Amino acid sequence: MTTSTEIKAGISASLTGQFATQGRQALAGLTMWSEVVNAQGGLAVDGQSHRINIVHYDDASLAEGAQRNTERLITQDSVDLLFGPYSAGLTSAATEISEGHGKLLWNHGGAGDAIYARDHRMVVGILTPADEYLVGAPELARQVNPEASKLAVVRVDTGAFPRIVVRGAETVAHQMGFTTDFELRYRSSQTQFREIARHLAELKPDLVIGVGRIRHDVIKAHALASLANRSNIGLAVVVASPIAVFGDQLGPLADGFIGPSQWEPSLVVSDPDVGPSSAVASRILGAAAEASNLAVDYPMAQAFAAGFIAQRCVTDTGSLDDAELRAAAGALDVTTFYGRFRIDETGRQVGRQVSLVQRQDGEKVVVWPPEQAQAEVRYPF
Repeated sequence: MTTSTEIKAGISASLTGQFATQGRQALAGLTMWSEVVNAQGGLAVDGQSHRINIVHYDDASLAEGAQRNTERLITQDSVDLLFGPYSAGLTSAATEISEGHGKLLWNHGGAGDAIYARDHRMVVGILTPADEYLVGAPELARQVNPEASKLAVVRVDTGAFPRIVVRGAETVAHQMGFTTDFELRYRSSQTQFREIARHLAELKPDLVIGVGRIRHDVIKAHALASLANRSNIGLAVVVASPIAVFGDQLGPLADGFIGPSQWEPSLVVSDPDVGPSSAVASRILGAAAEASNLAVDYPMAQAFAAGFIAQRCVTDTGSLDDAELRAAAGALDVTTFYGRFRIDETGRQVGRQVSLVQRQDGEKVVVWPPEQAQAEVRYPF
């Protein structure tokens, strides 16, 4: 039973370092969730309404920072609801601490499968795991070219996320008869991609997959888009292409690139089971973004959605007990503005699907899966 007049929701957020943009977006999304709930009178527990107070610390985009913050949030701040950081690596590090304390972690920002593969059970995933990000890319390539068979991969050689994304895409591609004709794993310090782009154009792949840090993806995309013979490349899939900074930095050169999107405001869930509709959520997130001088990207939407899922579990149980909340989350099969929510026994999200979007004429349009497609894919690249 809680005797406090407030509910503490804690998060380790990357406010500095390589994930600063996404970390700030996530914090803004979670903060906006708390403001929505507080404006409605708070969150009811034990028959009493409680205001939500967000407690956060900067992890500087470092695993040790995320672990230190998670320990502090649990042992010193005694947070009632614990939300994870952004990125697979930081979330995996945070779960090592939260699991040791038996504290449930609401994972809105870590797509890596290691988070669910270590016999951890006190974690609830909101977003689709990384190995599902690009499973539609080979099918999309075949959709526009039934003879497509040549795959090329360019990915950074550090971090679990790029490896997991590529593994998922290659598994599906190879099952469909694709061969990986070119695979380059580059160091994180490498930023010279012009020669690589020229080689890819000579190879004439049907599908190119690029996965790196955001700055890597922007630079490699610029090299590909600047090719005189860029039409030699069938589809160019770059993981960072759907986020705002990609379009901002590349301008018209961003057109044609395809990437995975966890959430697009144009995909409407008009009457969700939990939380606001897509239209209302987009309006609320837009206001949060404007106030924070940020773009409305998926990290903000994911954290916002995570808040409503946690809130639903608190409402269903009337409790803040972590074990009861974990059981309640495991029993849910609901929709939010973010899409369907359903987890398996490990806490891994299995209810929703990542969309593939293509930048066309300065806008993003969904091109896969077919039932969500808003426009035909433009091909070749």
